[in-house]
Parts: sequence; C-alpha cells; structure tokens
Amino acid sequence: MPRLDAADLRSYAQRDWGAPERLARRRRAQLPVAERVRLAIELYEAAKATNPGWPDEATRRADLDAHVRLKRLLHEAADVGAR
Repeated sequence: MPRLDAADLRSYAQRDWGAPERLARRRRAQLPVAERVRLAIELYEAAKATNPGWPDEATRRADLDAHVRLKRLLHEAADVGAR
C-alpha cells in the first residue's frame, strides 16, 4: 500500500464539504412543487422503512408545536406592516 502524503491529506481534509449539499439545495429549489412533494414523500417512506416506529408521539407533538409557533410568528409578522 502506498504511503499517504501529508499535504494530500491536508488538502483532502480542507475540501469544501458543504458544497455538494448547497448545490443539491439549489437544484431542489428549482424543481416544480409537485416534484418536491414527491421527494418529500419518498424521504418519509424511506425513514419509515428504516425505523417503523418513527415518528413517535413525542416527535409528532414537537413537530406540531413547531408548526403552530411558526404560524403564529408569520401571522404576527404580517401585522407589522399594518401598524
């Protein structure tokens, strides 16, 4: 097995590891809504296949609470311009 070069290892470690995720996010943002929904359903089904007990009741409750809070914040923000 060839010996690893320290400079090559440093170069590898210093790569922009977030670049693929940023590129994927930009690409997904350009997809039609129906395609994004299809992908979301596919991800949900994959998660359920991996962990059939997910989401549990506590996770569902926390998710609902987060959505209710976001709705309230958006409602309050809409009123800001009306003042």
